[in-house]
Amino acid sequence: MAVARMKKVTIFASRDHKEPILEKIRDLEMMEVTGTQESLGQTVDLPGPEQVPPDLQENIDQLAYISSYFLKYNAPKKGFIDMFTGKKPEVSFETLRDMVQNYDAETAYLKVKEHEERLKAIAQEEGKTASSREQLLPWASFDLPINRLGETAFTGNCLAVVRASSWDAYLEDIQSQGPGVHVETVWEDRGEIGLWIVYLNDESLWVRSLISSAGGTVVNLDPTGFSGSGTAREVIQGLDETLRRLSSEQKQIEDEDRAMSQDLVKVLALWDYYQDKRNLVEVLDSVGKTVYTLVINGYVKAKDVPKFKEAFSDMSEIAIIQEDPGPDDDVPVYLENHPIVRPFEVITNIFGFPKYNEIDPTPVLAPFFWVFFGICLGDAVYGIVLALGCWLFLKTQKLDDGGQKMVRLLMYSGISTIIMGALMGSWLADFPSVFFKGTIIERFAQSVAVLDPIGDPLTLLVISFVLGIFQVWVGIMVNMWGQIRSGQVLEGIISQGSWALCLGGLVAWIATKVGLFSSPIPIYIAGVGALMVMYSASRSQKNILLKPFSGLYGLYNIVGYFSDTMSYSRLLALGLASAVIGVVVNKVAELMADMIPVVGWVFVPIILLGGHVFNLAINVLGSFIHSGRLQFVEFFTKFFEGGGKPFRPLKRVSDNVWLS
Repeated sequence: MAVARMKKVTIFASRDHKEPILEKIRDLEMMEVTGTQESLGQTVDLPGPEQVPPDLQENIDQLAYISSYFLKYNAPKKGFIDMFTGKKPEVSFETLRDMVQNYDAETAYLKVKEHEERLKAIAQEEGKTASSREQLLPWASFDLPINRLGETAFTGNCLAVVRASSWDAYLEDIQSQGPGVHVETVWEDRGEIGLWIVYLNDESLWVRSLISSAGGTVVNLDPTGFSGSGTAREVIQGLDETLRRLSSEQKQIEDEDRAMSQDLVKVLALWDYYQDKRNLVEVLDSVGKTVYTLVINGYVKAKDVPKFKEAFSDMSEIAIIQEDPGPDDDVPVYLENHPIVRPFEVITNIFGFPKYNEIDPTPVLAPFFWVFFGICLGDAVYGIVLALGCWLFLKTQKLDDGGQKMVRLLMYSGISTIIMGALMGSWLADFPSVFFKGTIIERFAQSVAVLDPIGDPLTLLVISFVLGIFQVWVGIMVNMWGQIRSGQVLEGIISQGSWALCLGGLVAWIATKVGLFSSPIPIYIAGVGALMVMYSASRSQKNILLKPFSGLYGLYNIVGYFSDTMSYSRLLALGLASAVIGVVVNKVAELMADMIPVVGWVFVPIILLGGHVFNLAINVLGSFIHSGRLQFVEFFTKFFEGGGKPFRPLKRVSDNVWLS
């Protein structure tokens, strides 16, 4: 229905014009280029493959590195909404040309590389210095130069840390050892004692054994590991000076980096620019060519072919040939719908693209999804908030095509919700009856309501089933039309038209039984349809005796159709969920006002706002998912195969910035 007709386009041109031709194709954004590597039957040697120039790849790598580094200092500020819009900086073509000519990416890369390596070295040195300082800090009161620790020809001294709880028991052993060992306590902290022990060399092994027995360790303060010598306090002062120097150098580098990072947008724009040039080289490598000739195959929308040809009219040595795609061609698909229907392509695309010669389900599913969403959310005020919020979003945010369609779809769904909510008498659930009882607001809400989903859920259930069986019937009719359109007229009428008659007749017959109208015709229509279904199901059965059983088995599939219809009861379930939660929120607010006179009214707006915002958010998600599920599982399975490849015309790379 709405799959755009494509033309297979072949461009023959002189190989000397390869860059201008590809650049024009890119700027037109009309042609999807398909790789062929055709030789056109030439016997001459083909040129070698196109290679991405080393300097071009080097530019891309350097700019990627620079942008990653600058993002640490100048990351674009994005709000919560920007996370969904894919907001990017905007750069004009004139500004981009100036950047290409004047920005020295190589110098910036070398400076950034130097700074990063130096910052890593500073971090390592700071870590080592801080560790040394932390090791020395407990010994700050120890006034012996640390390079005097160790052993001489006759004596030795060391520092040790032992457990305070066990040390007293070992003091007696030290005192009994005589004057050969002297111990002084330097510090005590957290159940540990720092000791300075002086001993004769003959007592060295005994001292170290004693320290080990006391659960302690000998502390090795190697002066070569510190920046300077002297007492522990003097070395700590030297280390502090080193840390200050490193911190000052780090700040200086970071300040310079922040200043450089103001060029982030330039870097991002140039990154896109050079990626675009690489993309053109890769496209050129994929197309057919000889030594002198360039052959570019691809697809262009049929309606764009005249404009596409006109764009190349100023070029010589070029010929453009168009033809209809063949049956074996993998033709890309572009959905072309009315602006009102286009947002509903989001639903189709979630499932997949139709094949080129398949029917686009978007125009058919659009009214069903629109109504289903409104029933599921089912509150007029929620619909107003959703529709108005999406409208403001579209007015204030720059979105790509996919984002535009998604937000418009929600805006349309909000309009449906307003209508369905008003018909079901839901304005923030029963808010008018609770807080404006007896006023014109309550009377207005009641005057436009035709259905109460909480008080009369059975009616809404029947409506859900009616909508369900109608959509299933429409799916069968679309399948029949698709077969007729492809030339299988008889097959479409027998296999699908039979079910359309049978189900339609049965529904009409049920309507006569409940008194909606009186006529014997529906049962005859259903009977004719049933006979056609049985005939269709028995055609493939070769054994004539088994044909009746095959026919009956085919008719049994009616159970599947009515089973599909049962799935539409979720419309009632979602509609009730939204309404009941809203009623509960209003009731809690009402109780708060009644239980706590005067002061309770302070909390009423908070409860109402929080509760209804939560209800809106959770049920918008549920309404979207379940309305979509009904399309995917109950509707598409009747006629939609999918598996098409989306149309992706060659266009400029814009991963990081918008070009304007």
